[in-house]
Amino acid sequence: MSAAGFGGAAAPTRQARSAETRTRILDAATAAFIRDGIAAVSLRDVAGLAGVTHPGLLRHFASKDALLGAVVERLDRANTDWIDEVEPAPGTLGMAALAERNARTPGYLELYTALAGEATSPTHPAHEHLRERYARVRAAITEQLAALPLGGDLVPATEATLLIAAWDGLQLQQRYAPSLDLVAHLERHERRLLGDPPPVDPGERSAPAEAIPPTVVVEEEPAGRLGRERRASIAASAIELFARDGYHGTSLRELAERAGISKSTLVHHIGTKDELLTAVLRLRDRRTITPEPPGAEQAAEHLFALADAADRTARDEPGLIGLYSVLSCEGATPGHPAHDYFARRFRESRRYFLSLLRRMRDEGTLREDRDPGHESAWLPAVWDGLQIQWSYDHSIDVGAHLRAYFRELVVPGCVADHADHADLGDLGASTGAEAPTPGRPAQAAATTASSASP
Repeated sequence: MSAAGFGGAAAPTRQARSAETRTRILDAATAAFIRDGIAAVSLRDVAGLAGVTHPGLLRHFASKDALLGAVVERLDRANTDWIDEVEPAPGTLGMAALAERNARTPGYLELYTALAGEATSPTHPAHEHLRERYARVRAAITEQLAALPLGGDLVPATEATLLIAAWDGLQLQQRYAPSLDLVAHLERHERRLLGDPPPVDPGERSAPAEAIPPTVVVEEEPAGRLGRERRASIAASAIELFARDGYHGTSLRELAERAGISKSTLVHHIGTKDELLTAVLRLRDRRTITPEPPGAEQAAEHLFALADAADRTARDEPGLIGLYSVLSCEGATPGHPAHDYFARRFRESRRYFLSLLRRMRDEGTLREDRDPGHESAWLPAVWDGLQIQWSYDHSIDVGAHLRAYFRELVVPGCVADHADHADLGDLGASTGAEAPTPGRPAQAAATTASSASP
């Protein structure tokens, strides 16, 4: 009689053993991607963690792309199952609840944040898939918002794009500042869309408006003029590679070849790869300087000048948008050489916008129902998220969407007309995807859980 006949477990079949090995590989890959970042992990790393040989892993997953796809599919499938089972609570759109669930799912935010930036390169194998996903998400949320009695001149398609952008951007900020409450920010925005705007924090009505700091502190390159020029030239040639393949996916040999010099010459002028990354980020800052903080003019006018700066960057330096998106998402992994740079940059950005919005409050140009504390995190999140969407679809007009959002912040008539009705009208008429199958509101929010959810 077999062991199973006495109540023992039957010997696992070959199929069961294969499934168990596959699960072990997926668990190991998930842990490695979270710990080290997607680009820094090799198949051999995963095989070692899973306790299988490299050839053994390849029998289950023929490439790293296939393995990453399976990891993401597993997380996404669990998300979809939850959405199918849970109805949005009354008086909500279901988005904050979904964000809360994602935050509790191990590895979800870490993986999707990294992939959101990594796949912005058109050469990335997941780029087209994510571009189509963004289009479907915009169409689904547009349909959801179209069923609401949105007030004023709000356009559902525009608001859908802004909402996805803010969600993506807040997830990114939270990776650098874990105390940032993504769910609370989304809950506030849901209430506003549903016609029940939350009250302004009483402390924000009287908090002093400090002097507005520079939008970014630009650090000068070291060494003499000739050394600076050579370093800047090398850094400029590295921008495209870092934007395409990220920091971990780019070698010193490739960087030297792109600069037209030998590897030894590159090391002589730059030093280490980390130092080259620093030089690239400094160059990016110098090229994307936004207008100086406002002087005598209204702070609200300065706000709209920032949207004009976004227009110029998209027109004149589009590669810098891809560079920022890739490195800010990749750098969210603690220990990445750009992590401290972006953590500081996000802190400075929130401080800058808090000062600007409080000054608008004092000048009487900020709408009374807008909370500077909330908007100081929401605004840079919208900007970063719009740049990520633009990286997948250049029809997304970053500057026009920023102006649409700024008009929602500013008291009507207090500044010159900065309307982009034609541009946003075109976007509102076409989301870039077929209309989704009608379903429950939560289904529209499902795919916004991450900008990268394939």
